[in-house]
Amino acid sequence: MIPGPNAAVSALVLSGLATDNFLFVGFLPKSKAKRKSKLMELASLPYTIIFYESPKRIEAFVAALIEIFGNRNAALVREISKIYEEAIRGDLEKILEEIKKRKIKGEIVLVVAGHKGELIKNFSVEDIENEITKLLKQGITKKNALKIIRSRYDIDKQRLYNISTKI
Repeated sequence: MIPGPNAAVSALVLSGLATDNFLFVGFLPKSKAKRKSKLMELASLPYTIIFYESPKRIEAFVAALIEIFGNRNAALVREISKIYEEAIRGDLEKILEEIKKRKIKGEIVLVVAGHKGELIKNFSVEDIENEITKLLKQGITKKNALKIIRSRYDIDKQRLYNISTKI
């Protein structure tokens, strides 16, 4: 038997964003630290990313996305295939404004454009340390790990080197 409608794929189509390559993430962990870590991991992926989120947490979630991903194009799609179906399209800041203006209810799917080569600007020293540690655990040499981080983050070589010497 074939399942019925799929909110993720329907939202992707309604979003108007690239459909050729996408990543379905679903719900992120509730823990703030784990959520931030997962978003940092996803920030540099070039794929359209599909998230599920609850109405109670959507405002904080979009604010966190802006902080980590930057102000990318996105679409908030809710109540798919129901009478109150709605798609709010634009950049993340516009979507956050709409969320603040009114109470968003129902099942929410947030579709966010992939990384287009822009560098991550909002990060902490701890974020860089965690990224280096994660890459080293994957068996990547320190030299290559630093190259990868420089390709993702807006950080100068000397600052990155100084952070890396502590690890």
